[in-house]
Amino acid sequence: MAISARASTALAAVLAAGVLWALLATSPGVPRAGAPAPGTTDAGPAAQAGPGVDCPLTARGLPTCGALVGATHGANTPPTSLEAAAGRPLGIRRTFYTPGQVGRAVRTAREDLRRGRLPWISFKLPTDWAAMAAGDGDPWARRVARRLDRLPGPVWVAFHHEPEGDGDIQDWRRMQERLAPLVRGLADNVGFTVVLTGWNQMYGEEKYSLERVWPRDVTIDLAGFDVYNDVGVTRGGRTELEWPDLGAEYFAPIAAWAAAHDVAWGLAETGITDTAAEVEPRWIQETYADLVHYGGVAFTYFDSYLNSIGSWPLETRTKQEAFRETLLSSPRAWWVR
Repeated sequence: MAISARASTALAAVLAAGVLWALLATSPGVPRAGAPAPGTTDAGPAAQAGPGVDCPLTARGLPTCGALVGATHGANTPPTSLEAAAGRPLGIRRTFYTPGQVGRAVRTAREDLRRGRLPWISFKLPTDWAAMAAGDGDPWARRVARRLDRLPGPVWVAFHHEPEGDGDIQDWRRMQERLAPLVRGLADNVGFTVVLTGWNQMYGEEKYSLERVWPRDVTIDLAGFDVYNDVGVTRGGRTELEWPDLGAEYFAPIAAWAAAHDVAWGLAETGITDTAAEVEPRWIQETYADLVHYGGVAFTYFDSYLNSIGSWPLETRTKQEAFRETLLSSPRAWWVR
């Protein structure tokens, strides 16, 4: 199996440290027993889409027949190489912008819609959370909403994703509570999303629990979570060896919470290191199947080195083939506006 020079170097370092043997001993194996296949579970109608089926989206972009597969690619780089390999467009394209890049975000979203991708846009804000919650950012938010409303299809938007550690989380919550009705009221094609790390909500401090941070008394269309397989990542001199079970540790509790709050959910970011992918080559396919099983509607791979501590990009043949197979197994986004 051919892998990139970067992957070879990383794998050699892991082998030298004796880590790979630990991974082989602790990983769930290939295939994982009991892992559901897309379209074969009892998770309800949304899980029953077959490979490549055209999936109608609601006016605000929520799939009606399964989970869309997409990616962040490079630094807002057009994902044509990923699509050429699969012979079809991504279901979702996730991109990131400063508050001064509204025009660029709208142009990119328009092009994504033209090519059959659902745009999932993340904006940083023109002022701090408390000021946004007090209404200081309303003119900017109205401009964003009105420009997105002119697009010929649905678009998802998030404001300041992964907020944990960036300030008073209650100010962030109140900011979301102000922007959600404003944006949704001006743009009937916008799905308002809230994107969190996931780990902080499941296993972090109480102040970041979903009970504490989730916006109150407003409609949120989708909860996004950024959850990775970071086996092989070294932090503070310690290499991560514990293999995560995203289905049991994240998807099951998130699905139960989402059902109770009547909100769709999905992965806004996910990824696997080169090292871990060589141990379990089908992790991407199996994780997508788990997400479908638990009713998630979005699987967005982080194919980028931006702000990264892990070798997430799809640079090895193992990962490229796994992503291609997963994309081809997923429904295609379809809309009329």
